[in-house]
Amino acid sequence: WNLDILNPLEPMCVLGGEDTSAADELMKLNMMRAASGKKLKKNKKSGKFGTPGGLKPGSHTDAVMALAWNKIHRQVIASGSGDCTVKLWDITQASSSNEDKCCASTFQHHTDKVQSLAWHPTEGTLLATGGFDRTVALVDARSADSIKKVKLPADCEALAWDPYNPQCLTAASEDGTLMCWDVRKFDTRTPLWSFVANEFGGVSDLSYNPSVPGMMVTCATDKTVTLWDTQNSVSGDNVIAPHPCGNKDMGVGKLYTVSFYPSSPWLLGCAGAGNELSLWDLREEMPVQNRFQDRVSEAAKQQQEQQQNDDLEQQEGNNINDNKEQNFEAMMAAGDAATEKARTKAKKKNKKGKKKKDKVHRKGA
Repeated sequence: WNLDILNPLEPMCVLGGEDTSAADELMKLNMMRAASGKKLKKNKKSGKFGTPGGLKPGSHTDAVMALAWNKIHRQVIASGSGDCTVKLWDITQASSSNEDKCCASTFQHHTDKVQSLAWHPTEGTLLATGGFDRTVALVDARSADSIKKVKLPADCEALAWDPYNPQCLTAASEDGTLMCWDVRKFDTRTPLWSFVANEFGGVSDLSYNPSVPGMMVTCATDKTVTLWDTQNSVSGDNVIAPHPCGNKDMGVGKLYTVSFYPSSPWLLGCAGAGNELSLWDLREEMPVQNRFQDRVSEAAKQQQEQQQNDDLEQQEGNNINDNKEQNFEAMMAAGDAATEKARTKAKKKNKKGKKKKDKVHRKGA
C-alpha cells in the first residue's frame, strides 16, 4: 500500500495470490460476444482460460506468517509462510507486464512453518529465518546454497539483531528460552549465552531498543513484559546472561508482540489477546533510569532535546493563542457594549425628533 495516498481503494500491488488473469480475459471476451449477440462462453475447470482459483507464479501456497523489509535494498521484502518456504520479492517488478518476475528467490531450507524473519541491519544480503522445525538459519540472499543452521530447544517465536552489536542474533523460543549467537562463529553452533527467560509463559516476542545500547525487552503469554540488560553479554572474556531489570503485567491479556518506539528511548508498546494496545513509559521507572540513562545515544539525546524544544514552542504557542483568544473576547465584549450604547443613543434621538401626528377627524364633525 502507498501510504502517501489517502484512503486508496486498492493496493499499489499484490505479490502472489489468486490468479485472476484468466477470469479477466474471459470477461472481456464475453463482453465482446454479448455486444455482437453471440452466446457467452463459460469457464471450464481447465483449458484456454486456466484453472479457476489458481495461483500466480511464485505464490505462497499457505498462510504468510512473517514479513521483513530490507533496509539496505529497499525494494526487497521477504516473506515466510506456512508452506515452509521463504520468498524474496522485488516490488519494482510488480507491474502488469512483469508480475512473473516479482518473486526473485524461493528458499526451502525449513521443514515446517516459517514464523520469523529478520534482515541484518547493515549487511543487505544476510537474512535470519526461524521456523517451527526448531531451527534458526542464516541465508545469503545471493545464493540458495549458502545456508547455515542451528537447533533450538523448541519452536522459534521471534528473531532480533542487536543494533549496537550487529554480529549478535537473538532468538526466542516457545519454551521460554532465549539464545544469542555471534554469527561470525555460527558454524560452531555454540551460543554466546542461553537461558530460560520465562519458564511458565514462554517468550512470544523480543525487541532491542534502537536508542539505548544493551536494552532488550521480551513479552510472554503470562501477560508480562520484562526488561533486560545485555551490555555485558556480548563482549569480553566473561560473557554472562542478560540481567533482568524490571517486569510488569501490562493488563491486556496474553502478549504476542512488543516493540520500542523508534523516536523515544523510554517508550514501548505491546499487544495480544486482550484486543488492546498497552504502552509503558519508562521515564517514570527510577531503577530503569538509574541503569540506562547514561547510555542513551547521541542521536536519541538530540531527539529528546528537539522534542523538549517542540513541547516548549507548542506550550508558548498555546499561551499566545490563549492570550489572543482572551484579547479577542475582550475586544468583542467592548465592541458589543459600544454597539449597544450607540443603539440606545440613536433610539433616544429618534424619539426626540418625532412629531406628534394630528388626530384624524371624522367627516361632518
